[in-house]
Amino acid sequence: MSTKIVQLKSADDNSNLGLGKGESYYPKVAVDSVEGLDAKFKKEVVTYQPATPSVDGLMSKEDKQKLDLVVLGPLSNIKLKSPDGSIFIVSVTDNGQLECKKGVADDGTAGN
Repeated sequence: MSTKIVQLKSADDNSNLGLGKGESYYPKVAVDSVEGLDAKFKKEVVTYQPATPSVDGLMSKEDKQKLDLVVLGPLSNIKLKSPDGSIFIVSVTDNGQLECKKGVADDGTAGN
């Protein structure tokens, strides 16, 4: 079965549709007005459950585990790496002053 595309022409000026006499347009059709289309969609639609740390869903369980590690609240300090590889820890004092201290890398080294 082939799909037939129907193009219509406005018989008169129609300000409600924004069409002038003889202007071409395509009719807009809702899904529920096409016979059998809803059943076809129900048969072919893939549904996903939410992912959990132990079960895949819309994302993998491994990605869900990583996402759960993201800190959403305010951070007490931030670890940054300088161009030479040195690690620095930036924090804020109770008075709102920034503090920057040389820190330790995740592997236990002091950087460069």
